[in-house]
Amino acid sequence: MFRFILSILLMPVLGCGGGGAPSLPPAAPPPPEQQDAGVTASRDAERMRRRSAASNTILTGPNGVTGTAPTTTKTLLGA
Repeated sequence: MFRFILSILLMPVLGCGGGGAPSLPPAAPPPPEQQDAGVTASRDAERMRRRSAASNTILTGPNGVTGTAPTTTKTLLGA
């Protein structure tokens, strides 16, 4: 009888028996802060600069590659 009462008292402590209070969802992130117009303009200018720099690296035109292909035969070492 004592063991039965002791097991009932220790169930919530040991996590046995299930149930319990439901866990709360994580808190919502804070809303974004307002940014200065100068900061926004600077960020947009940097983004456009990077975008234009990336487009300048394309080495082909609308006709594709117009140069000759570098084709050479490989030689065996010691031959």
